[in-house]
Amino acid sequence: MRDVARSDPGELVRLTRAHARLAHALRTDPPEETGHDLARWRDLDERLCSLLVLDSGRSHRVNVIGANPIFPPEWREAAWATLLPDELAEWAVRWRRWYDETSAGGFRHYRERLRTWDTSRLLAETQEDLLATARATLDRTNAWTRKPAFVEARHGVFALPNPPTAPAPGPPPRTVNDDRVVPGQREQHEVVMRHGVLLEQAARGFSRVVPGAFKRHPPAFERRPPALPGEPVRDPWVEGFFDWLDPVVRAGQGLYLWT
Repeated sequence: MRDVARSDPGELVRLTRAHARLAHALRTDPPEETGHDLARWRDLDERLCSLLVLDSGRSHRVNVIGANPIFPPEWREAAWATLLPDELAEWAVRWRRWYDETSAGGFRHYRERLRTWDTSRLLAETQEDLLATARATLDRTNAWTRKPAFVEARHGVFALPNPPTAPAPGPPPRTVNDDRVVPGQREQHEVVMRHGVLLEQAARGFSRVVPGAFKRHPPAFERRPPALPGEPVRDPWVEGFFDWLDPVVRAGQGLYLWT
């Protein structure tokens, strides 16, 4: 952190918050809407960099937290940001505590809701892609489009019910003793898993009778119970990140979001 930033820490905080908001917009907005945001990002990024001392030789992918289903969704989103030293120190403790507790089988009920929510979103994305692919064959006149097996498989795709929408898992419990079952969460889990099996069957049936460009290979959705207490869920990627992060925190440094 440069001396000018130390003299006006409020400006540095404002810049990092705006930096995070723009990063979110650039990751989530449609491509045609990002042109203006990209220009603002470059300007804001230049201003922020002028206040920081960056070590470009040490970096780590933010996906280890920001796209990791182990962590609560609010924490994933918060990771896509420049974290000042005090913020990083707090987050480092929070991330490690959560990882250690879940690795030991804790937060079982919350993790079931989280898995159901993540899976429902994946179902929606997968089914949308499959439907778009099936629609793209409607104007085709190739011989394979007239085969009964293909007609039946495509009909199976169009006949799929809408994917279920699972509610967000809610705030993560503060401690394992605060972890509670929410009414209906097991039933919601079963609904999502059953639809996943239907979608997988339809996608595989469709892919068996179309050329390579139209094939879709969705992830397998299994109706299995949530992780049991004590079930190992160690993640070498996360543990390697913590090994990388510890000296950064001890040195009183922060993390800069590089895009």
